[in-house]
Amino acid sequence: MNTPSDDDIRDRAYALWVEAGSPDGRDQEFWHRAESELAEDAGLDSSEAASAVTQPVPPAGLPVH
Repeated sequence: MNTPSDDDIRDRAYALWVEAGSPDGRDQEFWHRAESELAEDAGLDSSEAASAVTQPVPPAGLPVH
């Protein structure tokens, strides 16, 4: 499962924007719709619950990247 690239999201957002009649001021809406669609197509969980999941804190002494 690969995370969609910004280029993939941009292309899909543009297509959605054109399909909607190219409305002004809704760029974030189309970006998020495209991101969600592509994540779903890739089998990734893009729900709000998934975005709230945090990474575990590594034990003391291990390098953090």
